[in-house]
Amino acid sequence: MQNLPIPFLLSIASTLVSATFAVFVLRRWWEKRRPHLAAWGVGLVLYTLGTLSQVILSLTWSPFFFLLWYWAGAIMVAPWLGQGTIFLLVRKGNIARNIAVLLVLVGVMTLPWALFLTPVDGSQWSPGQDMTQLLYNTTIMPKGGVRVFTPIMNIWGTLALVGGALYSARLFRRKQILRNRMIGNWLIAAGGLLPAMGGTLLHLGDASFKYIGELTGVALIFAGFLMATHVAQDAAQSRRNAAQPPQTQEQSA
Repeated sequence: MQNLPIPFLLSIASTLVSATFAVFVLRRWWEKRRPHLAAWGVGLVLYTLGTLSQVILSLTWSPFFFLLWYWAGAIMVAPWLGQGTIFLLVRKGNIARNIAVLLVLVGVMTLPWALFLTPVDGSQWSPGQDMTQLLYNTTIMPKGGVRVFTPIMNIWGTLALVGGALYSARLFRRKQILRNRMIGNWLIAAGGLLPAMGGTLLHLGDASFKYIGELTGVALIFAGFLMATHVAQDAAQSRRNAAQPPQTQEQSA
């Protein structure tokens, strides 16, 4: 296949990165069973579904994948990634768990609404066309309906993810501890902003900027997650070593 458009190639790269990230997080969740890992795992699977749908829609028209792209990418990704941060920061009572239950209910309600009850007009699609531009510049999908959830879910999810990461980074910086975790949270905050700015990036005059934002965003979040969890693993190992009798520590060394 010759002259592949840059957005198509960037969508493939984003799919591969987000899928790898999702497997990494879900495997860690399987080992540790922490709720924040489950939330991030769900968000990354949704991220992968959204970018994979972009790949397919770059080549052929599919109402199912267009609506899946919209539901997964525009409605559900941001709040589930933000939910992971909420689980980490909000430990009082059942607040975080109740928000997660609400997200599940919204997802269960909007999925059939989006996929089976929302009409789309594929006559305005063309190969390689950007889906976001198509969505906002044409009548391919009616306004209202399931689309009313988009700004609410995106604003909430972005504030939770980016705001929580910035709060954590500031906390670590103020206490002058865990520098790697501080930098990791800065990377997560930057990565969370880039996909949320997709519509703004389109106004730069080239649709490729939006796809660069998607790829760079998930890559930055991945890098930040790796930095933060590496510090957590080192700290846990130090605590285990400190709890061991001196003889045992010498043997393990």
